[in-house]
This record gives sequence, structure tokens and C-alpha cells, in this order.
Amino acid sequence: MAVVDCIVKLGGSALTQKGQLETIRPDGLRSAAVIVKRLYAEGKSCIVVHGAGSFGHFQAKDYGVSKGIVGHSPAEMDHLRQGLCLTRLSVTKLNHLVTEQLVKEGVAAVGISPFGAWKMSGRQVVRAGFEAVKDSLISGYVPVLHGDCALDAGQHCCILSGDTIIEVLSKEFSPKQVVFLTDVDGIYDRPPNCPGAQLLNSITVSLSGHLEPVVTTSTLAHDVTGGAGLKIRTAVSIVTQSQGEVRVLICKLGSPGAEKACLQGEIGPGEGTRFVLAAS
Repeated sequence: MAVVDCIVKLGGSALTQKGQLETIRPDGLRSAAVIVKRLYAEGKSCIVVHGAGSFGHFQAKDYGVSKGIVGHSPAEMDHLRQGLCLTRLSVTKLNHLVTEQLVKEGVAAVGISPFGAWKMSGRQVVRAGFEAVKDSLISGYVPVLHGDCALDAGQHCCILSGDTIIEVLSKEFSPKQVVFLTDVDGIYDRPPNCPGAQLLNSITVSLSGHLEPVVTTSTLAHDVTGGAGLKIRTAVSIVTQSQGEVRVLICKLGSPGAEKACLQGEIGPGEGTRFVLAAS
């Protein structure tokens, strides 16, 4: 099995104008591609996972894809299926754009959609599509996954977020580091737009999942994947399940710390947030 040096999560808000339907951030896309190019050029094995941003969230919310449906009328089921299809058309469009930019930079990137290979029940992953990712890595490619719709045994369908994909992949592949590249400098003690918000250089995580310091988050109305709260929970889960072996960092895409985090697994003060396992 190929060694995975880095799993890179490209936040939907960093790649797209999240409040504007299917609107890309060209600078963010180029910055992300340059970082992955550096990893690839240095022979480091990596997996890229990106969020949906303004691609998919609006359709998913309008049609209730994340809530699914059980035992309702044929008309309601048809409505839900239409929503799933429209959501997938949108998220795969973004996946194509991300993969295309990587290939333009000379990276042997291949887009991999989770739908079909990943199965859910009660919004929890019960089967993960590892084989395509493993085969791509072994053959020298950079797999590019994305937040997607998934079939759910309990409610027909749901949303499989990029953060959840990261959590499951980290458990399977044990990367040296997982780096979340977002549209803000890292994790703040409260939403960044709130007066007095302070960037946290590190967050200490106990094995029980307790955070020090405590963080307050908020979520956009059309975000069906959990926003910053899910990102923090994912980071905490990766740190605890790996007993602190996997370095988890969150920093701003396009910042000096972003490339350092991905290539070296380190950031300096003010360059982002690192999650650290509490001493036992």
C-alpha cells in the first residue's frame, strides 16, 4: 500500500463564492493546485478532498436531500430523486474544475465520486469506497474526492460531506498530516466576524473529545454539511482515533502557512491552528 503523506481538504468556501450559486474563486483554485503540484513534484503521496461550496448546497437544501425521506408518496420520492440528481450534477461539475486545474499544473489527478461506492445508514458511513483510492495511489495518481450525495439505508439518501470522507480516509490510510485549507486563517474562539474573535494557534484535545479552549461556531443557512462545527469535530476525531499520531492543521488557502502545513506538517504562530492531543 502506498504511503500517504498528506490528505488535503479544500474547503468549499475557499474554492467558491459560497453565497453565489456555482461561482468559483479562481485565485483559490490556482493556489490549491500549486500546493498539490509541490507535493506531487516532491514525490509525496496525497489525497485531495474538496467541499462543495456554492456547488450543490443550494440544490440539496431546496430539495431536502440531506433529510432524505421514508415511506412517502411517489410524487415526493420523485421530487427527492430529482434533487439528488441536480445536486450531483453540481458537485461533479466542481470536481471536474478542480481536477482540470490540477492536470493543467502537471499533476496526475483523477476525480473520484463517492456516490455508489460509499453507503450510509442513518447518515453514518457503513461502507467506504477505498478500493478506487488505493488503486489510484498505488498507480501513481492523486485521487480527488468531493462532498457528494449518498444512498442511505434509513432515509433513501443523505449528504456525505467532505469532512466525513476525510475522517474515514484518515482512519484507513494513517496519513502523516491532514490539512484543512479554508477561507479564514484557522479556528477562532468564536465566529471570525464577531468582535474580539481570536485566532487559536492550537487546540488541545482530550481522548474524550473535550476541547481547550472552547470554541463557538456558526453555520450558513444553506450549508447542509455542518459548517465549521463539523470541521472541528472531524479534526478532533482524527486526533483521538490516531492517538495524536496524525497531525491535523487548519489554515487559510493562499497563505504562507498553507504550503508549509501540507509539505512539512508544521505552521508557525499566527499561520493557522493545530489540534494537539492532551498529555495523558
